[in-house]
Amino acid sequence: MRRYVVAAGLFAACLAVSANLIAADEEKDTPKAAATRKLLKTKISVDYKDTTLSDVIDDIKDQIKDKSKKNLFVLKDNKGGVSNNTKFSYKADNKTLEEVLDEMFKKNDMGYVVVTKGTYDGALMIVKGNARGYPPKKE
Repeated sequence: MRRYVVAAGLFAACLAVSANLIAADEEKDTPKAAATRKLLKTKISVDYKDTTLSDVIDDIKDQIKDKSKKNLFVLKDNKGGVSNNTKFSYKADNKTLEEVLDEMFKKNDMGYVVVTKGTYDGALMIVKGNARGYPPKKE
């Protein structure tokens, strides 16, 4: 019986440490990454019809600059399969940038990640897959 109690206690301790590590990973934003996450809350309006990804990004960057007076730096993971020529048809009025990207990218198996280290710290990277702000969890 004593072994079961000790084993259960160790299991609970491991779960608590794991939960803290996962939460800590998401909280480790640099000041630049935190600023980009704040820009994702900026409300914009878009109306695209067969518009390339490059043109979509240019328009979004211009709107963010106009509304927040801050620059949004955007990278495209072309080596990872993101094409500058992907075309989008999408319309949204007064939605956050986060909502626009979520809805627009869903159809094209694309996502975005806020870079939190290195040379491109604070950049918004367009990636293949369903990432929404954070890299997908590795199991």
